[in-house]
Amino acid sequence: MKITIDREKILPILGNMANITDRRPIQPILGNILIQAEKEQCKFVATDLEVQLSASIDNQADQEGQCTVPGRKLFDICRALPEGSQIQIHKDGEKVTVRAGNARFTLHTLPAETFPYLSISEPACSGSCLAAALRSALNTAATAMAQNDARFFLNGILLEIQDNLLRCVSTDGHRLAMMEIPFAVLGDTPLYQGILPRKAVIELLRLLASDNGEATLLLAETSFVLEQDDLQFACKLIDAKYPEYRRVIPENHPHLAEVDRQELKNALQQVSILTADKNPATRMTLNPEQMILRAHNDEQEDAEIVFPIHFSGPTMEIAFNIHYLLDATQIFAEETLTMRLRDGGSSAVFTSAGQDTPLYVVMPMRI
Repeated sequence: MKITIDREKILPILGNMANITDRRPIQPILGNILIQAEKEQCKFVATDLEVQLSASIDNQADQEGQCTVPGRKLFDICRALPEGSQIQIHKDGEKVTVRAGNARFTLHTLPAETFPYLSISEPACSGSCLAAALRSALNTAATAMAQNDARFFLNGILLEIQDNLLRCVSTDGHRLAMMEIPFAVLGDTPLYQGILPRKAVIELLRLLASDNGEATLLLAETSFVLEQDDLQFACKLIDAKYPEYRRVIPENHPHLAEVDRQELKNALQQVSILTADKNPATRMTLNPEQMILRAHNDEQEDAEIVFPIHFSGPTMEIAFNIHYLLDATQIFAEETLTMRLRDGGSSAVFTSAGQDTPLYVVMPMRI
């Protein structure tokens, strides 16, 4: 196998794949990237048996064939080469030689025939959406995604497709985040649900970071596939049933507060300086004209910030984890937030003014 390829073509692909091969592999070959050189195209594949990334490049092969190369090492080599370099990758026997200008590197290879592909099921649902919208929905839901929770189904994001909408939902038991985006379903799919694992969410957010095109999703009972241009990302889904998240979303919260998002963010950042590390709570007092945020720590220090709001309910006091409130100010892009409340012992529901999505629910703290 022998190919010659532009550094700028291969570098972004290797960068994304190195994130997958970098993890401590359970098999040595999982630390390698598979390179397949065909007549007019080169294909690159990386997997850790939980997620898999494939990419194809239009590039004529000098000599057809395939090989596997240590992913992180190949990426580091290409990154260190000068811009505009022509990189030659040549497999000869048990070694792979990488050349560019006066530089030559010899890397160990493992048999390409033993490279394990991720098992992908036949899709039960498929369709397309804007890549930027998908990233926004995943990013919003990731805010409330659990980490290392014993309830493993919470360590991910629920994907729910219904009525040409894709809904991303997550909860860690203390809060819930949800966002809906338009989704053009192919065929007849009354309802689809699948749980995307945390690792896959992080990789997708990285892959979709700077893309404004369209993404195609192929969703099966056990697997998820995203296809975009010459890129394919696949992963296993969490094998579990997601809890009935709609029960967490309050319906009877009649009291509305309209808050300037940036003003709330600034006040929370100031108050957070004196919150306790073990109990990062802030007391929120609301009346028709203002909001008061208070914090207190173990050194008997305290902080108080007062700023104007519009509130339709009676004066009430409620305590929240201050970090959860700060996350609320990051989810929304609009300048005005709507906070719906019932009383001092119930959760708060955050939305943008006049909109139902994104939605963010925060449970109160008991102090």
